[in-house]
Amino acid sequence: MRLGVKHQNQFQIVHADFSGGLNTSTSVDGIAENQLARATNVEVDHATGKLKTVAGTIDVLKFENLLGAAYDDINRKLLLFDADKKVYAFDFKANTTSDELGTLSGELYPICTSWEDGLLIASGGKLQYFNGAELVTLNSPTATSVCIQAGRVLVTDTNNLYLSSIGDETNWIEDANIDSSAKFLEIGYKDGGELVCMVSLPSGVLLVKNNRRAYRFNIGFPSWSLVEVSRNVEMSGRLSICAVADSIFTLGRDEVQNIQASNVYGNAKPQNIAILIESEIKKVTENSLVRYVPKLNQIWILNGEAVLMYDLVTQSWYKRQFNSQILDVISVDDEVFVIKPDRVSKLDEKVFHDSEEELTWDFKCKRRISHYDYLLKNTVVSFTPIDMELTSGVISAGKVKVKLSLNENGSSTRRRLISDEEQSNPTVLAQNRNVYRNKFLDIEGRGTSGGIIFNSIVLDVVEI
Repeated sequence: MRLGVKHQNQFQIVHADFSGGLNTSTSVDGIAENQLARATNVEVDHATGKLKTVAGTIDVLKFENLLGAAYDDINRKLLLFDADKKVYAFDFKANTTSDELGTLSGELYPICTSWEDGLLIASGGKLQYFNGAELVTLNSPTATSVCIQAGRVLVTDTNNLYLSSIGDETNWIEDANIDSSAKFLEIGYKDGGELVCMVSLPSGVLLVKNNRRAYRFNIGFPSWSLVEVSRNVEMSGRLSICAVADSIFTLGRDEVQNIQASNVYGNAKPQNIAILIESEIKKVTENSLVRYVPKLNQIWILNGEAVLMYDLVTQSWYKRQFNSQILDVISVDDEVFVIKPDRVSKLDEKVFHDSEEELTWDFKCKRRISHYDYLLKNTVVSFTPIDMELTSGVISAGKVKVKLSLNENGSSTRRRLISDEEQSNPTVLAQNRNVYRNKFLDIEGRGTSGGIIFNSIVLDVVEI
């Protein structure tokens, strides 16, 4: 028996692995050791495997009545679409916004792709092209989506896939005698469905219809192939899909599916990766945006002020709660921009506020239930503050509270700093030796202001 331990059956409850993410599919006591019953504005730190608060935002540009935006990586400009469908260009380098460039040709949220001198835009009308200087409306078929394959521009309407002539976004005239001329295909002839969306893959494209059928189109020369790959694809809307390499993620009514395009042949069932958070998926608005955020290695599902985040490294879910509505998220080099109705902001790990207000983090670990009673003798929280002056929050184990703020005096929490020359911020050990007795223990945390990395929560307990 260790010195100072009065109970021979004393043991520790340790929470140091939070990589299981959010699980709302069962009771709080039924989740796994590394899962969380609540996980708001926290995510896994890939470098350490620990739990950390998400990055806050700083404002880049104020702009009223935004509908959305798209990034032109060729001209390094951010195209802004307002509620009246007017189009503007924000120049990052000059920090200036252009005069009105024109109006979107359709009524749908723009889907865009890079092409030659700029950006192609599909919004449900004629295809449009921003060439770095002006917005040009092309004499194309109706375009609800757009992508690039094998030197051609591809667009869809509700039934057909259209291919421009090779290398020419302005030429949509088919000539059966010329292989390089424009072409078109009817997708799923008489299968009773309409095309919802198209997503580009390293080789070919995946097309999904509202009858759950998916087709893969591969461009070859001089021939191509169109094959049905699944009859089980859930699709909430034309914006509810994204691709990461050869893997596709789609949002449905109550599930999120992952389709490995290179491995899907015939009537294969895509994998549902959202079984643990089905209740959260059911709250998501129809046709919500699904985006890949490369810097964070996450898939984001945007739903008003909330974002469901799927971590591709740990294959687990977490949740963000912004202070205002998020219209879109756009990755530019190593930065992440969030588009809001009145501004463009970017993520900044050094701050923990959004739209000029503090963010709030909140999480709850697995509930512990004893056959007898738990006697909690000691609670220690190890954490690393991003900003020593702003750190605040409370970790609770039952009614025992460990207060994290380094500026707070007079509480029952004792704090000790452990410095490390290799770390810019020291580790803090916050301890509360208050005794608490109950048949179950809820371990949870909540706070605001400065960001935090949570290393571990350790409880010394006895079953009595």
